[in-house]
Amino acid sequence: MPSNSLLYFITQIINFPGFKATNYHFITENELLIELENKQTSATCPHCGKSTSKVHQSHRHRVRDIPVSSFDVFLNVNRRQFRCPNCQKVFSEELSFVKKRRTYTKRLAQKVVEEVLATDVVNTGKRNRMSPAEIETILKEMEAVSIDLWVPYKSVVEELMPNAQVVADRFHVMKQVNEELDYRRKTEKKQAEKIKNKTERERQISGIKESKYPLLKKKEDLNETEKSKLSVLKEVMPELMDMYDRKEKFRDIFESQITGDEAFWQLVEWTESSYKDFPKSCQTIKRWIAEILAYFDNRTTQGAVEGINQKIKLIKRRAYGLNNFANFRRRVLLNWHFSPNLS
Repeated sequence: MPSNSLLYFITQIINFPGFKATNYHFITENELLIELENKQTSATCPHCGKSTSKVHQSHRHRVRDIPVSSFDVFLNVNRRQFRCPNCQKVFSEELSFVKKRRTYTKRLAQKVVEEVLATDVVNTGKRNRMSPAEIETILKEMEAVSIDLWVPYKSVVEELMPNAQVVADRFHVMKQVNEELDYRRKTEKKQAEKIKNKTERERQISGIKESKYPLLKKKEDLNETEKSKLSVLKEVMPELMDMYDRKEKFRDIFESQITGDEAFWQLVEWTESSYKDFPKSCQTIKRWIAEILAYFDNRTTQGAVEGINQKIKLIKRRAYGLNNFANFRRRVLLNWHFSPNLS
């Protein structure tokens, strides 16, 4: 049995937070098997969200990891099954470093993709002692397509890229939340204008006036004037400011470094407490929950594509329109220093 100091050293080398090495073996001259187990004694039930430490049974899950020196590394993880005392359902604990139903770690997949981009499939296979078919599988699974919340987009991706992970663009999800908040602001303003008492009418109109952009901004981006405006608005229309706080809490879920499982329960809690004020957004989250949670795997967004689209629109405006498509194409490609190859 290895000494505790050696196992501690292996744990630090493997570096999976929350997991520790309990043993190791040499399978062959070039293959090392490291046994791991979770340091946590409890897990959260994915069915009801309750925590439990009641282990139903344990089983080993072997996955391949990145090489160490000249050794291929395999991990033999003690993946426990728990029985939830609340809902009586049995579930397996999640492994944060391995995707579901995969036999290799996320970091090995990332390493393979980076090497393929730098060289080619053949040389990457030789370095990692993997077949071209294995690498092709990893490449397909690393595909992620971020889309607007429109079913036809999803259908096209599923037809043309069946192995790709469909991700709901977080900014379009946030856009709907902002739109409901702004609609409520407009409604409150109209109601304030109908108040018969002149003093109260002017007080509320003054409080809500010029509040659109402070309400839609991130709280950390507010300047002192905008913070002051929201403070006044809170006194005049506290329910509208409550919506603002809920909007920011929703954004915080996407900003925090959490897993998809953790995000699921936070989104459930948010929708349950916010349905009255954000019914459309809550329905959208319910319909697109799988695609929204997919964001937390690789944080894929449409940011780069949206930036390109905005720049293309700016080129069109500066040119006052381009009737000849070939000229328009040249202008776009030259902007990113691409060769049009039109000769």
